Amino acid sequence: MIGKIPATWLAMGLALAAARPLGAAQPPLNYQPPQADPPASAQISHPSPGQFGAPALAPPNSGTGAFQRLPAIDESRWVILAVKKEPYFSFGRLDPVLTEACRLGDFLSLPLNRIIVQFSGPEGRAVVQVVPPLYRHLLVDRRHLARPKVTYYFFDTAWPDCEVRVEPGTPTRSFPAPGGTALPAHDPKALAKLKAQIASWPKTAGR
Repeated sequence: MIGKIPATWLAMGLALAAARPLGAAQPPLNYQPPQADPPASAQISHPSPGQFGAPALAPPNSGTGAFQRLPAIDESRWVILAVKKEPYFSFGRLDPVLTEACRLGDFLSLPLNRIIVQFSGPEGRAVVQVVPPLYRHLLVDRRHLARPKVTYYFFDTAWPDCEVRVEPGTPTRSFPAPGGTALPAHDPKALAKLKAQIASWPKTAGR
């Protein structure tokens, strides 16, 4: 009869509820215990070449380049060529053309360059990056302004207040007459090539 539970069924239900902890779920019928971890699961090892289906990394290029085989900033030490007490702005000779090129991003010392000269006097303290002639791979020269056998000193390279200096006795560049450009053009025929490219575009009627 609906609404009435036999006493034996009620006793069995209470016994099962007392034997099973509160909130515990019964395991599924197809339950299987988890497999044990492999013996080397707790060991950290580098993957072998081709372990994950990808080819091994190729060796670095052997050619020259601005970013070739340079250490990370935190993995290399400073190479201090000299420590001077004079202000940095009284050292050497300022090259105005190279300074403008540095501020435009065309003549730079790489941030990874750790060859420096320290100016630790009471005035004009600075750390100046040095690019000697044999370390041109530390130089970004997009307009081919560097000269052989010339050492360049960079203050705040790639910043709006960048300054490029050379050693005393080294000739510096000068700006052209008024109305000229301060830096040589990347390509003298760039404007003519651009006009020819625009002229070659297909023309659409009505536009």
